[in-house]
Order: sequence, then structure tokens, then C-alpha cells
Amino acid sequence: MEKVDASLLRWLTLLIWFFFIVKLTAASRKIFQSENGKSLGVRLHKHHHRMVMDNGLVQVTLSSPGGDIAGIQYNGIQNVLETRNREGNRGYWDVVWNLPGNHIAYDRLKGTDFNVIMDDEDQVELSFKKSWNFTNGNSSAPLNVDKRYIMRRGSSGVYLYAILERLEGWPDMDMDQIRIVFKLQNDKFHFMAISDDRQRIMPMPRDRINGEPLAYPEAVLLTSPTNTQLGGEVDDKYQYSCENKDNRVHGWISENPPVGFWMITPSDEFRAGGPLKQDLTSHVGPTVLSMFTSTHYSGKDLNTKYRNGKPWKKVLGPVFVYLNSISSLEDPTTLWEDAKDQMSIEVNSWPYNFPQSEDFPSSDRRGTVSGQLLVGDKYISDKPMWASYAYVGLAAPGGVGSWQRDAMGYQFWVRANEEGHFLIENIRAGHYNLYAWVPSIVGDCRYDVIIHIQPGSDVKLGVLVYEPPRNGPTLWEIGIPDRTAAEFFVPDTYPTLMNKLFINQSTHKFRQYGLWERYSDLYPKHDLIYTIGSSNYHQDWFFAQVPRNMGNHTYQATTWQIKFEIENATPRTGNYTLQVALASASASELQVRFNDRRARRPHFRTRLIGRDNAIARHGIHGLYWFYSINVASRLLRQGNNTVYLTQSRSKSPVGGIMYDYIRLEGPPETGPGVE
Repeated sequence: MEKVDASLLRWLTLLIWFFFIVKLTAASRKIFQSENGKSLGVRLHKHHHRMVMDNGLVQVTLSSPGGDIAGIQYNGIQNVLETRNREGNRGYWDVVWNLPGNHIAYDRLKGTDFNVIMDDEDQVELSFKKSWNFTNGNSSAPLNVDKRYIMRRGSSGVYLYAILERLEGWPDMDMDQIRIVFKLQNDKFHFMAISDDRQRIMPMPRDRINGEPLAYPEAVLLTSPTNTQLGGEVDDKYQYSCENKDNRVHGWISENPPVGFWMITPSDEFRAGGPLKQDLTSHVGPTVLSMFTSTHYSGKDLNTKYRNGKPWKKVLGPVFVYLNSISSLEDPTTLWEDAKDQMSIEVNSWPYNFPQSEDFPSSDRRGTVSGQLLVGDKYISDKPMWASYAYVGLAAPGGVGSWQRDAMGYQFWVRANEEGHFLIENIRAGHYNLYAWVPSIVGDCRYDVIIHIQPGSDVKLGVLVYEPPRNGPTLWEIGIPDRTAAEFFVPDTYPTLMNKLFINQSTHKFRQYGLWERYSDLYPKHDLIYTIGSSNYHQDWFFAQVPRNMGNHTYQATTWQIKFEIENATPRTGNYTLQVALASASASELQVRFNDRRARRPHFRTRLIGRDNAIARHGIHGLYWFYSINVASRLLRQGNNTVYLTQSRSKSPVGGIMYDYIRLEGPPETGPGVE
């Protein structure tokens, strides 16, 4: 009986301890309560040139009137930001800008005027403004800036947004980057999480300093890292880039104490370049970013040029900096799961109803657009097909596909359902075109009618039919029209230049460093030859057409061949069509020749295109390019034929193109018997 009692006592003790830990964890994660059981109200304090917001969970210190975040106190950590940095280099906004023809400059957007917008127990909202006029000259970007910070009762974090404005008649400028930066304590935050399958212990900043620089400054080989298990790996911040549509939450975890610091972006409406635009997330520092505009993976093809004195205003954010914690007995990676839960809460709460700026409309001041998208391609189906899971969006009026180059306006994107039905909600008032693209269907769709959205608008477009580029029946095709080169052959990287995170991840294999060099290993003397009917694009089509490394820092243009047969060919009056979709182009020129490699003039050429640098930055795509090439029937012949694809520019080892999809179509009158 004594043994049973002792055992029971032990179990009761463990049970009580378990419930204590659960309660403590819930409190530390979510709500700090006062003695009467209610969450503490938000308090605002002023200390010299600092403003302090405190809700009992998080305390945020801002410089005044500059509006930089100097400190974030949470869960016993006096400041999660790097205290060895000066106060203006811990949490801040900045832009990269230049006057046309001038060198680029950085502007930290420091405020000169401070105002309390709202101050009660439920919410504090602060404003830090900077106004520009012609007397400022070139000392700062010609922008009016209003940086806003919001703390709410019971909220474990702080919301940030900014209103940027240019008035009519202001000087021309380029603004290539707009972002928020946080630099965390590097002796605490060592574990970074970008997604479920991209999480790892990261190197220290000094490991990069002591490492071996590679082809460009961002890439470093870790030769003597603090954590010896990271030795021999490559670190490059671009390996952790993410498409806008997937970039909802990322950040860092401290193990002691177990605390998470997360950047949550509940909407893409204010980001540049649409849902497929790629950008930086978190990287060694430890650094956490919120990128609103950048030329990463697009280059200056992204329109960041503000010209002709045209007025402009845009609200960036709000985004949410979320902090969470658990007990020391729990697995620190559960902080990631909690951060994802919080991200879902923020997404479902969009658009927020608490920002006080009139420039941020709540849901009742927004509109809705709905409809159904079909695909009409008579060579696939006699009747229009559902545009299953199409990407459908509203963006500034422009040409077909112009949304991917737009940085100035707002964009609103959704995925259609299996039957092509779409519903776009919470659209800001304004004038838009409707754009779309359909997985497995080539080309871009644009609804030509301008859509006018007013508060409360409910626009029903009915059934829309997209007729993709098509002139004749498919004779052969290479790849999948999905705007990426992911289906093609991505080689293993060099064993001495790998990031171990991606070793067994086929979906992220393209993120390894130096893959462009593998082309010269695989094709040291002769270029790629692809034979229709026997080659397999998963294995035989290299993911990027790059120059061949000839040694001594010299490179050679490459020419790929596509060999195919045309049976039962007779003289025809109709023309063929070669449809070519590119997933990326960087300092490239594609030349196409038919059955005559030495033709002095190519039958088609793009001239110099692309500045997305996606090959060097481990992107499997950049901007999308599409060409419908008319092929006179006299250029082809019965029997064996060859298409020669030359990437003629060879100044850089990482200049080149990535193909998305290639299709040869027969003349319109050609029947289905042609193979």
C-alpha cells in the first residue's frame, strides 16, 4: 500500500507540474494578465528623446522624433535587438534611391516631427513624420514620410506601417528598394525559420567575415565557423529568398530563453511585382526584413522610376512584429508553429480596422470583383475549359503581363477554384485591369476593360474566356508552362560548396550555390542536344543556358539544339510557330535559327534582355518573357530538322536564360496526323 501511495503521489506531482507549465506557457505566449484577470492596458511613456509603448507583454522604445526602434523588451530579455549597434541601427525603415544619372543613396527616413495619434488603454498609435521641399536638395529622397507604430492591448508585438508620398512637380527619382530592417542580438538568436522545410541553425556574422568570399560578396564559404558543424558550407542570403505569395511569416528563435521574433505580412497588396516576385526574408545578422519594393530577381525591368512630376502616394503595411515564448522544457521549434497560428489570425483579420490613418481603408471602404475564367484553345478542347486554379489579380492598368513590373500601385491576387471561379475581396478604390495566368497554359491574360472600384463596389464580371497564344496544332513541346524552370535538370552542387539544408530537398535543390558552373562540367566541349521523342526534359534539359567557362575568366556563348522530325511533309503555304516562354533572363540575347546554324542573321532574336540575376541568386525564375516566333514553312523540311538556340552574350558566368516552355506548332490547316 505504501508503494502504491508513493507512486500515486509522484504521478499527482507530475500532473500538477504539467498543468503549471501549460498555464505558464499560455501566459507567456499570449496574454499577460493583471490581478483582476484582465489583460493590462497599453501605456505610453516619454523618456528624454524616447517614446516607450508598454502593454505588459512587450515594451517598445522608439527614438523621437526620428522614429527608429531602439529597443524591444520581452520575456525577461531587456532588449531583443542588438545593443552593440547604435540605436539607429537596430530597427529602422530605409529606401535606396537616386536622382536620374546620379549614384544611389540610402535614406533612413528619419522623422523630424512626432505626434501621438491615439493613446488609450486599448491602443497607442504614434506618428513620426518627415516632410520634403526643394530646399532639401539632394540630401534626402524627395518624399513625404509618415511612419506609424501601433501597440494594442493583449497583443504580443507591434504593428508598423508607413505612408509615402510625392507631390506634383517634385524631382524625378528612382526608388529601387523600400524595406524595414531589424537586427537581433547575435549571441541569442541562432535558429532561423523561413518555412516548414527551410529552418536551420545559422552562422554568426563573424563567421562570414572570417570565411572565403566566393563569386560575389553575398556568398561566403565558411572556413572556420564558431559552430564547427557548419564548416565547409556556403552562406548566401539569397538562398533564403521567397515568393511574395508564400512570404507570410519568417524570423528567428532564441534558445535561452526560448523566444521567437517573427515578421508577419498579412497581405501582399502593398508589395511590388505581384505574387511571384521573389525577395529577401531573414539572413545572417541575425537580420529580419520586410521587403516592400526591391529590384531583386527583376532588375530595373521593375518600374521604380518616378517621373514627370506625377503625384504618388502609397501605404506600406501594416506588418506585424510578433514575439512569442515557451517554457524551457518545451521544444523551441514549437515557437514556429505558434507563429504560423498567429500569422493565420493576422491574415484573417485583414484589412485591419484599427489603423487610424485615413489613407488605410477598412473593409467597408473597399470593393469586390468576381467572375469565372475559362480557357479557349480549340487545339486542346472543342469547348472552353475551366481555368483551374488560375492566378487572377487586379493591378494598375497596363499592357499584358505588366503587373510583374509594377512597383508603384496596389495589387490584389487570388487563386481561382477548380472551375475557374474567383472572388477578389477588399480591393482599394481605384482603377485597375484584371490580369491572370493559368498553370499549364502558356501566356498572360488581361481583361481589356478598365475596372473602376469605389467603396462598396461589387463588380460581377461573369464568364471571361482567355484565348492563349496558339496558331496551330502542337507538333512537340518541352517543359511545363508554369513560369519556372523547376521541371528541368538541376544538377548536384560541388561537395565543397553546398548548403546542407538543401541536400535532400529536391524542391529546393536549385538554391545551392554555383550550379551555373556545372554546365561546363557536363558539356565541356559540345553543347546540349535535345532530341524530340527520345530525350527527357527532366534529365536532358539543363535548367539554365549559361556561357561555357573556358578558363582564365573567359566565357563562350552556347548554342543548344532541338532535333525533331516532320513526317509526310509536303509544300505548304501556311507557317509554323515556335512559342518560347522564358522563366528568367539576365544580360542575355536569345537567337533562334532553323536548320542553319551558320546563318549570318538569326531568324529571330530578342536583342539584349533581362536584368533579374536569378541564376546567381538561386532563383528558379525571375521575370517572365514570352515570344511567339513565326517560322516560314520554307525553313523546315521533310525528315530531320534542328532548331538552334543561341545565348549569344558571354561577359558574365551568371548571365543567361532559363526556359519555361517551348512548343512548335504546325500550320493552322495542318491536321492532327502530323507528329
